Amino acid sequence: MKIVLRYTFLPLLTGFVIFIATCIISPSQLPGMPEGIPWDKLVHFGMFFILSLVSLIDYYRLHKGTPSAFRWIFWGFFVPVLYGGCIELLQKYFFATRSAEWGDWIADISGSLIATVTIIILFRKRRYSRNNISL
Repeated sequence: MKIVLRYTFLPLLTGFVIFIATCIISPSQLPGMPEGIPWDKLVHFGMFFILSLVSLIDYYRLHKGTPSAFRWIFWGFFVPVLYGGCIELLQKYFFATRSAEWGDWIADISGSLIATVTIIILFRKRRYSRNNISL
């Protein structure tokens, strides 16, 4: 149980911070940003990139570098994407100061997808370089 908690703490903390940032804090409390850049979408992308990144890395470490591919992708990509969808629904139906947008969810999906692809490429490259060391 200690090991599972050790490897789920950071993803859970990240998810909690995302919930606070997207549901509890009202837009009027956020600092003004320069016009012309979709800051809201970039923030969604970044938050879900980080959530997927820590989920994938911690799941990989939990299984000592040999996770089941399906479960690894499930916990590192699909769960964050579903979480992003749930947050958008909560914003629409339960939080008066927030609104739901398809663009936010698409940014969430994009962040999770890029993190997943990046981690898969890096870990495959790392595994390949470890297996092909010449002495």
